[in-house]
Amino acid sequence: MEIKTFSKGIELSDAVVSYLEEKLEKVKRVLSSFKDKANINIEARFDKDGPYYTLLLKTHFNGKDIVVQEKANDIYGVIDSASDSFEKSVKKEREYYKSHHKSNVKSAIEVIAEELTPRDLSEEEEEKIDTVKRVFLANISLEEALAQMDVMNHAFFVFRNVDTGEINLLYRKNGKYGLIEFQD
Repeated sequence: MEIKTFSKGIELSDAVVSYLEEKLEKVKRVLSSFKDKANINIEARFDKDGPYYTLLLKTHFNGKDIVVQEKANDIYGVIDSASDSFEKSVKKEREYYKSHHKSNVKSAIEVIAEELTPRDLSEEEEEKIDTVKRVFLANISLEEALAQMDVMNHAFFVFRNVDTGEINLLYRKNGKYGLIEFQD
């Protein structure tokens, strides 16, 4: 289990990163109780907006995303408040999982896999698909993806983010942009 840290508008020192890791030790212990702990990662995104620091902590396990965002005047204060809230959320999910888990119930992944099994398309479905294109997945930064999307005048753009290594989907929504980051 690893903690991925990202920052926007500030340079993170080693002391800040180690303090964050220290504060998230309890969360890591709670998450290590799950059977699929090898695939669990914690993402920490720092942002500086004027005099305030914002920290977004996010993880995905048990088929759910847990996201906590806190804002404070100093970076250590935002780490304290965000890690406490994050720990509470993870513990709450763990308790829910323990009390509602039934071994004879199919997991969400098994259900999705059944729904996505390949099948023959009817003529009506084939008529709905107008064009099929195979495109190269570009390894570019978010800024380059925005520029490329504007040049192509598309509603969305899929790319591999050079900064994070993740596959991202950039889309337009009400004159603004949205970003979806996929986790392997």
